[in-house]
Amino acid sequence: MAELVGSIYEAALDARLWQLFVDRIESVYPEMTVALFSHETTVPAAALNVVANYSDAALRDYKAHHFSTSPYVDFVPRNQVGRPVRTEAIIRDEELYRTEHYNDFMRPHGIGRHGTGMVLEREPGGWASFSFADRWNDVARREHQMQMLHLLAPHFARAFKLRRTLMDMCSAGMASRTVFDGWMHAAFVLDREGRVMTMNRKAEALVARGEGVRLNRFGQPRSFDDKCSRALEDAFASCRAGADSPIEGAGDLSGVMLPRRVDGAALHAMVWPIASAAEFGLPSLPGQLLLVISDPDDTPPGAVAWIARRFGLSPAEEKLADAVIAGVPLNEAAEKLGIQLSTARTRLKTIQAKTGCHRQMDLVRLAMSVPTIRPV
Repeated sequence: MAELVGSIYEAALDARLWQLFVDRIESVYPEMTVALFSHETTVPAAALNVVANYSDAALRDYKAHHFSTSPYVDFVPRNQVGRPVRTEAIIRDEELYRTEHYNDFMRPHGIGRHGTGMVLEREPGGWASFSFADRWNDVARREHQMQMLHLLAPHFARAFKLRRTLMDMCSAGMASRTVFDGWMHAAFVLDREGRVMTMNRKAEALVARGEGVRLNRFGQPRSFDDKCSRALEDAFASCRAGADSPIEGAGDLSGVMLPRRVDGAALHAMVWPIASAAEFGLPSLPGQLLLVISDPDDTPPGAVAWIARRFGLSPAEEKLADAVIAGVPLNEAAEKLGIQLSTARTRLKTIQAKTGCHRQMDLVRLAMSVPTIRPV
């Protein structure tokens, strides 16, 4: 029993192990047919289909037609989940002998009529069941099967609940990862020591190219220029301080320019605490940082122009928004645009008011949420 219970929980984590569980059951009751099946409302489902001592022909005929003729399938909606039942309680022998299911399926394929089983779970879209079928009506053996099913029932319930929880977590994680990989800029999630915990596909490609950013032996992003590497470390430290002291921590981005090894525009790096950017849907732990690096030579068009049209930004405001979203520090953006820093600050406040973005990071988040359209 200990091995069987352990097998149930192992299979909840890895569905491929259900076959091991079924094989163990068959070793307890040799020559008995065993079926661990899931069904949609109208057809058998491939999600859970593990058997012992069923021929390929029997499985093929069942899926093709005899699922719909089974009196046992008709009983499922009326049977309590987790309650073992004998087949004679579902349909009496004299009634079974007159059915198409018995004469055209069970008898030709040698499937015993002395069965025991139970419904493992039932949902609006389908259900799952576990059943045995014996050719001989061995009273002691069938009573043993009923007792075993009673003992396993609560473990099946917990295992299926665990499986659903894991599937929900996996789906949520995949959805978050899909959004993360869809960002138009390279993004890194860093731990408190500035080591990379995860990165999106853009970031992986950026590091692989080895042009403007590299990872040191500790997995920390660094520039090929020592001065810029120190500036990056200072930005990380400033961000951590802002996260630890949220009242003093400003909502502005910490920006660093990262030169390339080859010709081309410098990369723009910006960093802020993950806790301040939970709206990105990323995992959040104390001290984590989000590093976003944009490549002016490889930035898809569209996001800033869409924001400008959507929120009525003037051409001058659009240019400043473009620079801020690309990670250019505000003082450098002002110099690049040929305006005073005070003018840039006033213009940024106007942009924030129009877009409803109260911080620079909110403006970046808005741009990243715009679907990227690349010309083909």
